[in-house]
Amino acid sequence: MKKSVLRVCFVVICAVTAFAQQPTIADTVPGKDADTVPSKDDVMRFMDLMHLRAQMEQLLDGMKKGMKAGAEAGFKQKIPDATPEQLAKLDFITEAVFKDFPIDEIIGAMVPIYQKHLTKSDLEAVIAFYSSPVGQKLLKEQPAMMAEGMQAGQDIMMRKLPDIQERLKTKVAQLAEEELQGSSPDKKQRQ
Repeated sequence: MKKSVLRVCFVVICAVTAFAQQPTIADTVPGKDADTVPSKDDVMRFMDLMHLRAQMEQLLDGMKKGMKAGAEAGFKQKIPDATPEQLAKLDFITEAVFKDFPIDEIIGAMVPIYQKHLTKSDLEAVIAFYSSPVGQKLLKEQPAMMAEGMQAGQDIMMRKLPDIQERLKTKVAQLAEEELQGSSPDKKQRQ
């Protein structure tokens, strides 16, 4: 679920940032001219190499599953004895909501972002790397590495969380006590 939330944030940030882009990158970025800006085809080749569409479809599927589960839970709160037919209708509604998700539009909107931040030679070097056997291995292994890294981070946080919560609780109690003492009539008179 956390992974889905991070992906949603990524898509939203990319989409919002893309809409803020100016139409001609070479005119808006100091030091960039038409010769240094990667073409749309270059960027699309990179996105294809990175399996961006498949990642977005996977993200969308995760979002859809999460929303289906949430919608079903909410529906069951209102109708505890929901029938399979009612739940099927709810599934149909959720599917319909996601049916026309604009993946192509989002990918298209991301092109100017890559053109703004990478030069043609930068993108060529990145494409060369990810086209190499080690680049392909990194692409293949990266999801597992990220999942394992997130799990390791979560394990550390869960181990540290009780101490963090206790320290926060103590600090909040101290602040509250100081504030209560600060508003007492004796302290006000001394000021």
